[in-house]
Amino acid sequence: MPYKHNKSRRHKIKKSRYQVTNWHDYNNGLRRRGDFTIWFTEEAIAGWRPIKTGARGRPREYSDIAIETAGFIRQVFHLPLRQTEGFMNSPARVMNAGITIPDFSSIAKRSIVFPRHILSKAKEAGSIVIVDSTGLKVYGKDEWHQEKHNVPARRTWRRLHLVIVENHNVLACELTTPEVGDPTAVPDLLDQIDTPFDIFMGDGAYDGEPVYKAVLAKQSHVHVVVPPPRNAVCSDAGDTQRDQHIQTLAEQGRIAWQRKTGYNFRNYVELAMQRYKRIFGNTMKARALPQQKTEAWCSASALNRMTGLGMPVSIKI
Repeated sequence: MPYKHNKSRRHKIKKSRYQVTNWHDYNNGLRRRGDFTIWFTEEAIAGWRPIKTGARGRPREYSDIAIETAGFIRQVFHLPLRQTEGFMNSPARVMNAGITIPDFSSIAKRSIVFPRHILSKAKEAGSIVIVDSTGLKVYGKDEWHQEKHNVPARRTWRRLHLVIVENHNVLACELTTPEVGDPTAVPDLLDQIDTPFDIFMGDGAYDGEPVYKAVLAKQSHVHVVVPPPRNAVCSDAGDTQRDQHIQTLAEQGRIAWQRKTGYNFRNYVELAMQRYKRIFGNTMKARALPQQKTEAWCSASALNRMTGLGMPVSIKI
């Protein structure tokens, strides 16, 4: 928003410069992200095969831990299904772990219905929850191929919804078709959050009564920070949070409203989207939506692991 506000004189404003204050720790954290060390704990080996339930039919050969490990490795190292199987066979054979690795067919089939645990929890109560969405490509021709051969794109893509907290962790993740709008995905995202928070923040796409109702139904004390459009009008009662935003914008302006509400924290979710696409790419490996949802969840879980290894702390100079 400040960029749009200063667009007419942007050429006169110098680009901001920042300095990382924890470069030593952040540098070591970046090295640890590429650490190739893999080990199997005794708990993982013991839980590699599911416990027999006594139900009729053939029991499953591998537990959810085994399938989750395969999906995690596949996303981090950008491997197809067969290469994932071969990759996991190598350390298991070298370490004499005494376990068998799921084949590529089992990994694909088990990814259709996969139980997902809570991605992350806020470090302390009263956190800021920031939500946004971005597009991920499934398949289709790129711009060069379209221009070279004069063919249509025929692209198919998915919409990735992420919820970020102020410590850069992904709190909730949901993958939908492009027809599902941002406000429609909010209830499903809120169902994945089991920690209290004080502020729900989003861009103008989340402006509307359904989002306010869904957030306040989750936690009644939450302060919703969503910028209303320029032509927004107050309700008949005039006592809602949205009405307060409209009055503040009319009296003090948009930049002052941003500073008052802390709306600048929304760049955290933009940074998370950028990190997701740079690390895991902007395309999906799977072609079916159920497997794609598991793929997105594994990527978000891996992103939290990398975030835990270290993040830069910058100051403006």
